[in-house]
Amino acid sequence: MTFSTSLAASTLFGGFLLLVSVVVLAASARYVWRASAVVRAPQMDTLAGAGANALVRLTGTVEHAADSLTAPFSDTDCVALRYQVEERRLSFLYVLPWYVTVHEATAAVPFDLTTSAATVSVDETTRTVIADTTTVATVRPDDTPPESIRSFARDHDGIPSSTWWQTPPALLRPVFRPLSIGTRRYTEQRIEPGDEVTVVGRATSDGASLTPLVVSDRSPRETVFRMARTSLGGLVIALVGFALGLFLVFV
Repeated sequence: MTFSTSLAASTLFGGFLLLVSVVVLAASARYVWRASAVVRAPQMDTLAGAGANALVRLTGTVEHAADSLTAPFSDTDCVALRYQVEERRLSFLYVLPWYVTVHEATAAVPFDLTTSAATVSVDETTRTVIADTTTVATVRPDDTPPESIRSFARDHDGIPSSTWWQTPPALLRPVFRPLSIGTRRYTEQRIEPGDEVTVVGRATSDGASLTPLVVSDRSPRETVFRMARTSLGGLVIALVGFALGLFLVFV
């Protein structure tokens, strides 16, 4: 009877593991497929001949834009930007200190891209920006942030000025401080005039400009890896879980 009950429990757990693995596998595979559009899109030098809403990839140099963005932490002018506020916390999964994103945003303005054959207008709507990550400031809980960081905090009420990780109970402070728990890191990924970039997007209905999905200063393959590396990890974990679930159910 004990053997039968144990067998039923392992089969039930195996079935649950299979179900969860299939869900994670489907979600991860879907995102990896979407990211692979960067390499699947045909490389072009001009929008001439591209049909309305056609997905294309262009590589060229970013020209100075009529309007520009000002990066919030570094006050640097750019045409596309992704910035993050991260906080160092303990990960209960890995039992190690880990930087957790507490706020991030992407923004862009229209700009011109000069390829080897033409100058193409790129609209402002950009979902993904991939560029070198610049750490503008690292602020420990007891430090005074630079003025640019304080100004950013005043303009963004949704970001908590302090968290439990920054002001832990007195009993935990001797442990948290040496590990830099509660430290915040402010990073930017910027696309600036003069940068050599790859833009993947859809041609507008009149063929006059490109609505970008991805703007990157990396090669197409590197861009896909940067976009999909978390999902690739999910795929590996899901496949391992799926194999273990099959073993528990059928062996």
